[in-house]
Amino acid sequence: MERAEENIQAGAYLALGILNSGIKNEADAAFALLQDKLENATKQSQKIGILMGLSLAYAGSARLELLEIISPIIVDSANSIEL
Repeated sequence: MERAEENIQAGAYLALGILNSGIKNEADAAFALLQDKLENATKQSQKIGILMGLSLAYAGSARLELLEIISPIIVDSANSIEL
């Protein structure tokens, strides 16, 4: 995930979400990693990959933490329509 190419990074974040889809773990490393990456993401492709990864990993979990992280990005009018 530390590659220079944006699309490879975005794909890695998406893959992390797919791999952790439906897995319940006390450590919750995927959430911690993707949350940290989302806070530091500067490129739109990275943000899209991270948001999709989080969405797939935690679909149906009804986690309020996830809603708190994703909502500000989605409602921000400065972001493009793709986000």
